Amino acid sequence: MLSFLQGNLVEACPQFLVIQVGGLGLKVNIPPSLYFDLPGPGAEITVHTAFLLKDDEAVIYGFRSPLERDFFKLLIKVSGIGPKVSLALLGHLSLHHLVKALEMEDIASLSVVPGIGQKTAKRLIYELKEKVTTFYKDNHSSVPAEEADLWATLEAALLGLGYSQSEIARARKLLGKEKDSVEAIFKKALHILSRE
Repeated sequence: MLSFLQGNLVEACPQFLVIQVGGLGLKVNIPPSLYFDLPGPGAEITVHTAFLLKDDEAVIYGFRSPLERDFFKLLIKVSGIGPKVSLALLGHLSLHHLVKALEMEDIASLSVVPGIGQKTAKRLIYELKEKVTTFYKDNHSSVPAEEADLWATLEAALLGLGYSQSEIARARKLLGKEKDSVEAIFKKALHILSRE
């Protein structure tokens, strides 16, 4: 029903944001990580949305990309995993790391997310392991696995240095399909980010 919203950012916090679309102020629940990538109030933004009816109330959930939104829809189909826990998963782990954790049956990585204990982590793996492999490969057919792994390593390092995911995405876009060692590309990414 509602695929995306484009409008001016009015208010934001780690749990939700408010977008003005026309004369309406729409509250959109978001993963906590998205909050840190948002521009200041008044800026125009686009979020890809999922629309759910919860206790007779219409609730909108917003994400960076259609892929992240579709993965959220996959998560909430798991027994006992509601929208709140799904947002926490997407807010604490990048989509790539979340898929890897499910594929590798990495209970420890999943269990660090608030609301996810060992029992829930095992249920996620049991119900999603096969589905996520197909889902992610279908949507990343143009990205070689080694390139995705390289950027997952770089992203983790750059996030550790305090750069936001949007800054890292810009550096990746500028670097294009660089063919070099992880260390060399890391230095180039740092050079780009230090100039911004």
